[in-house]
Amino acid sequence: MKLRTNIWNELRSPEIAGARDAGAVVVVPLGATEQHGSHLPLDTDILSATSVCVRAAELSEEPLILVARVLDVGFSPHHMLHPGTLSLRLETFCAVVRDVVQSVRTHGFEKIIFVNGHGGNAAPLYSIAHQLATEGLPMVYCSYWDLIKAEIESILEGSRRSVGHACEFETSLLMHLRPDSVDRGSAVDESRPPWNPKLLRDPVSEAGAVFPPVFTRDSTGVLGDARSGSADKGRQLFETAAARLAELVKIVAETEFMHERVWRDEVPNREC
Repeated sequence: MKLRTNIWNELRSPEIAGARDAGAVVVVPLGATEQHGSHLPLDTDILSATSVCVRAAELSEEPLILVARVLDVGFSPHHMLHPGTLSLRLETFCAVVRDVVQSVRTHGFEKIIFVNGHGGNAAPLYSIAHQLATEGLPMVYCSYWDLIKAEIESILEGSRRSVGHACEFETSLLMHLRPDSVDRGSAVDESRPPWNPKLLRDPVSEAGAVFPPVFTRDSTGVLGDARSGSADKGRQLFETAAARLAELVKIVAETEFMHERVWRDEVPNREC
């Protein structure tokens, strides 16, 4: 089946029905509208996630992929001290994910993948995915950079060869996807933990512990070496991520999910 576009929002209702009957998988990009230092735009996360999804849809001949644009704002309270950031409450974010899953399934689609582009969304997605699975509403989710961990380590060259924030990785992607939005002159190399700029390293993470990071008002808003970003690195990372996502969609399409409800919100009345 060939569609005019793979973007759910741009299709007509009969076209959605036809895609459903053809066994399409629905992919939902999620990101954020938040500060990305002084050199990257606020929509870095949602732009990157959406672009990876759209490119994966272009690469996939079978199954058909529909990309549903749902939300430009994510769970970003830890960035609120920097101007421009918008954030949903945790319960709001999870409610949106739940409503989207239920809406898509109402139209007969059983395979739904959320593709995340913002680190702050990862923990909420982990929780709501498990909750929905026990309610007979299974969904799959990933952060697109987790599909290319080896490539990230081998391609990046800066002081932090992993995904940080407004870092070499994200800067490279934006230089490839939308170069006119990047202010190279404002890019910095920042390796100090943003929640305590007095530290030279992150002993909490090194100890294997988790401490929700808050980007303090006096931090640069960056974690990583943005100065090392390049459009060529961004192109390699982007194309590889899109290809890996297309592979994941195929795996999901061929996987049988359990739809049995094993968890109920209501508490049954029992006599003591």
